[in-house]
Amino acid sequence: MTGPVTPLDVPLFDRGSDLHVHSTFSDGASTVEENLASARDHGMHTLGMVDHVRRDTTYLPDFAAAVRALDGTAGLRVLLGVEAKVLDVAGAVDLPPALPDLDYVLVADHQVPRPDGPAHPRDVRAALEVGDLTAAVVIDDLVEATVASLACYDRVVLAHLFSILPKCGLHEDQVPDALVRRLGQAVARAGAVVEINEKWTCPSVRVASVLADCGVRITLSTDAHHESRVGRYDAYVDAAATEVEARAGTAAATPAH
Repeated sequence: MTGPVTPLDVPLFDRGSDLHVHSTFSDGASTVEENLASARDHGMHTLGMVDHVRRDTTYLPDFAAAVRALDGTAGLRVLLGVEAKVLDVAGAVDLPPALPDLDYVLVADHQVPRPDGPAHPRDVRAALEVGDLTAAVVIDDLVEATVASLACYDRVVLAHLFSILPKCGLHEDQVPDALVRRLGQAVARAGAVVEINEKWTCPSVRVASVLADCGVRITLSTDAHHESRVGRYDAYVDAAATEVEARAGTAAATPAH
């Protein structure tokens, strides 16, 4: 196949694609070849291979070469991405300084972005319990950090949006619609994508519906760490996507500008 394929080429709510699959290059249990075979056997047409990176990650050239070699084999499009966490409210993302040509970057909330850097959710929970932090501050900082992180690459997918909140003792229901719309408008302007994530069962139908109303493109992912989970939308994603589709109608098909 010629030329890069971006997540924007994947149809909305497409059960035949999975843009978030990990391998043995980071914390996955299966090789890229095993993941590809599983996707083929499950009748998929597009597979996004991503692995976790940090600023000091050195495996990227080998990972990129291995994934690019698979594109077009077994009749599948194979996309190359990496997953990195947002670090602070300014939107810094934990990416290596030199990146290969990627199809996209998954930006994730693995820790809580604070003005002075990432905080462990355990520490944020403790600060909330003693009143040193409020839920409103944590949620506002998380949204602002996510908005700012959209500038880290020209093709961004937001991974498991708001998955960090339950780890802090918070919930998506505490994120006001106004903040979700703020995020959705920024995502739509950036041409970015938000995934509905099977592993972390997020974002909620409410959040995804508000995002879709803002013109955000919604894709589906498993966050698979084993070949047996690639493309298996059997618990959360299929039901959530169906409901968001029903609520959104055609709104998600016309990105806001």
